[in-house]
Amino acid sequence: MITGANGLLGQHLVEFFSRVHKVLASDLHAEPFFLLSHGNYEQADILDKERLSSLTDSFKPDLVINAAAYSDVDACETDREKAWQVNVVGIENLIEICKNWNAKLIHLSTDYVFDGKEGPYSEEGVPNPINYYGSSKLESELKIKHSGIDFVIVRTNVLYGMAEGANPNFFTWVFNRLRNDQSIRVVTDQFNNPTLVDDLARAILELTARKFSGTINLGGTEYLSRYNFARKIAEEFEFDANKIVPVTTEDLKQKAPRPLKGGLRIDLAKRILKAELSGVSEGVKHLRKEIVL
Repeated sequence: MITGANGLLGQHLVEFFSRVHKVLASDLHAEPFFLLSHGNYEQADILDKERLSSLTDSFKPDLVINAAAYSDVDACETDREKAWQVNVVGIENLIEICKNWNAKLIHLSTDYVFDGKEGPYSEEGVPNPINYYGSSKLESELKIKHSGIDFVIVRTNVLYGMAEGANPNFFTWVFNRLRNDQSIRVVTDQFNNPTLVDDLARAILELTARKFSGTINLGGTEYLSRYNFARKIAEEFEFDANKIVPVTTEDLKQKAPRPLKGGLRIDLAKRILKAELSGVSEGVKHLRKEIVL
């Protein structure tokens, strides 16, 4: 069972997992945003325990992958109740489902559980979130770790790529603005190792095949600023890089504080997985092949 199936990651998870598994895809919307050649799609909210129970009574999942989240960082800061409900209570509901069916839970988390003072962080890094989004995601991790179920917590960061109807991500925002010859302000002081969505979905599939349990970081191989990420997009698509205006995080005055030196060390993933984890240079080249200008 894959929750959040209409999102950027959810769509890719459905694509990869449906090749080898029977998949029940679910999300808030009445219909899927994508063509589902194998498996079924059902409308469901992870906050609706009765609906989840009804679906799983007939599907009987042995694996639940949670790609649903309230991930608008600034909105989480101002609407903390919604952030808590989706990112914590929703996970409690999925834990209950997993207990009912003795199912494994794969849950997506974030480098925002860290304060960004000394990243990139390993799996053993000490969490210290500085915004409410990070706090809610850390709480979901703790709920899972103390639940007694079999689990994988996948931490990732700056997820980018293409998916039909999904919310914008950093790549699509930069691409669409520059394509329309519009200026963008991009921070020079926030560092991460951005993650190509195709790589992430493929790696999660391999983790299940290897029966991995525990916490693992999955990210790209290239550590860079958001500004330099934007410039690589401009370079690959031959857009005007002068439209990218360098600013600092302080200049943006965002509602939620941002970790500056974030990102994730991926030594464990590189050691145990065959799945390729791309740098931004390779990731943007991959997307160039998918997009018709």
